[in-house]
Amino acid sequence: MAQGSATRRARIRLAIGLAIGGGAVYAVVSSAGGFADSFGALTEASPRWLALGALFEAASYVTLGLMLRQLVGDAIDRRTAIRLGLVVNGLGNILPAAPAEGVTLAGAELRRRDVDARRTWIALGLLQWMSIRTLFGIAALDALVVVAAANRRYPHHAPGRFIIVGAAIAILATLVGTAWLASRRRTMELAAILVGKFDRRGARRLIDRREQGARWYAEIHGALGSRRAHLDIVALAIASCLADATCFYCALKSVGVDLKPAQFVFAYAVGMIATLVPFVPNGLGIVETVVPALLHRAGVPIATALAGVLAFRALATVLPAAFGTAALLRLRLTPS
Repeated sequence: MAQGSATRRARIRLAIGLAIGGGAVYAVVSSAGGFADSFGALTEASPRWLALGALFEAASYVTLGLMLRQLVGDAIDRRTAIRLGLVVNGLGNILPAAPAEGVTLAGAELRRRDVDARRTWIALGLLQWMSIRTLFGIAALDALVVVAAANRRYPHHAPGRFIIVGAAIAILATLVGTAWLASRRRTMELAAILVGKFDRRGARRLIDRREQGARWYAEIHGALGSRRAHLDIVALAIASCLADATCFYCALKSVGVDLKPAQFVFAYAVGMIATLVPFVPNGLGIVETVVPALLHRAGVPIATALAGVLAFRALATVLPAAFGTAALLRLRLTPS
């Protein structure tokens, strides 16, 4: 009964997401003059740029897999870790309850390989945590670069720039603050006390909750490893994000979009943040609306911008989902 209810909720969520995304796509396509102009630009896309974008997207998943292996430990090899990364962020991103379903599928495969359940969920949780933090950090830093460049070029026109700068500084401060809090055992102890208040199995002694928090702290920092290992994980997260951003750059270049690197990165970051919108699987329709509109403000025709975004979707969403499906089948056929 519970499983059937969860399935219905997932289907309802998918239907709502598709309705929202479909409406957004219709709006941007209408403003672009219809699908014909966008698909016309897409059919003339440069195969060389598309092939280069595919290579960078592959590199993104390789670094993601290496990051997961470092978090899990030597219980899995690099090839298995890369396949699991494809399941989490490739296949998982197109499922109704993204990214939870991808994480669940990867978790099942890790447990089948005798990886401790706690270590499994900590590793997969840290993978998502580090990836999202990296994305927001790059977005904030790049926003500051874009605004600084705009101020030099148009010093007397600054509508909305103070808002962008304020938001970027707030994001960076939040990232620094949460990193500091996560480095303290006291934070985990307080979190355990808070969670314990909602424990339906009955009240637990305060000292037991604090001990639970201390164990969480030890397990998380055990997965992160030494300071050098932690820095390696951060570097892999940044490399994975930048490789994906380079794929976006190649996709737009393939249809003739030519902007400064900082503008490309800013458009990419905004698009990736749009994929986090609730109910909409991988930001379907939202990305296709927001990013072309942003590029249009930079002087790119809407039809061309939409064609570039669709090319990126093919490279960074459709292909990883297909390879993620194949990776999951391979993992299930491989003896544990």
